[in-house]
Amino acid sequence: MDEIRKLADTYDSDPGHEWGRLERDAYHSLEYRVTLHFLRKHLPASGQILDAGGGPGRYALTFCRMGYRVHLLDISAGNIQLAREKFASESETVQQCLLDAAVGDMRDLSRFEDESFDAVLCLGGPLTHISSAADRRKAVGELARVVKLGGIVAISVVGYLAVLRTIMAQLSDELLAPHFLKLLQSGDAPGPTHTIWHFFRAAELRELAESFELETLEMAGCQGLSSNLIEATNQIATEPRKWKRWNELVLQTATDPAVVDTSEHILCIGRKA
Repeated sequence: MDEIRKLADTYDSDPGHEWGRLERDAYHSLEYRVTLHFLRKHLPASGQILDAGGGPGRYALTFCRMGYRVHLLDISAGNIQLAREKFASESETVQQCLLDAAVGDMRDLSRFEDESFDAVLCLGGPLTHISSAADRRKAVGELARVVKLGGIVAISVVGYLAVLRTIMAQLSDELLAPHFLKLLQSGDAPGPTHTIWHFFRAAELRELAESFELETLEMAGCQGLSSNLIEATNQIATEPRKWKRWNELVLQTATDPAVVDTSEHILCIGRKA
């Protein structure tokens, strides 16, 4: 079975899990908070957005509420159905901002003409799910093709160094597994969905985006200094004054190159030159 089909089947089995992932606890909320912070900084004031690999539409819903017009695309029919259900409870104004919610693969965006969108989003790690380097290039090429000249492309992936740190801290048996050497050499390893995932260094993501004439505006670590500190983050969140300062610290240091490269999710925001 094609790896993307396997991945789609996994998400189809429990689309609610992905919907809740970004609000599961304080630690997981950081990915959403930090990503939105940097998107607000760089997105145009209005326009049409493609949310590619957007799952059940958490970001799509956020931007529709802000008045953007959004096309949502995901490989999982279950995710798309859940997105439609979430939008059905919104106001008519918000519902009208969702131009489409469709099943599709970001490696083939032929349904869209060149330079169709003011911004293109690929958030939460969809590119990490693509094990083939050629297919990753195909996907990023498509994202770049459909954004307008001067438009924004935002891509986030799962970070390689954070995965190594998780293995060292929590999954030490993996150090002796046959696939660990492949992970060290290539960044490829079996993911939770029983497919091969590709984990990124920050420079690799930046170079991939720039190879399609996407001028890098910002690189950020979505979990930043909190990466891998799940218990500590959730504990601090119970103390409002400390939690406020913690969030400020995460944002203030999120673009430091060392922080970016060690973050659990790495965000690259580029402009089509």
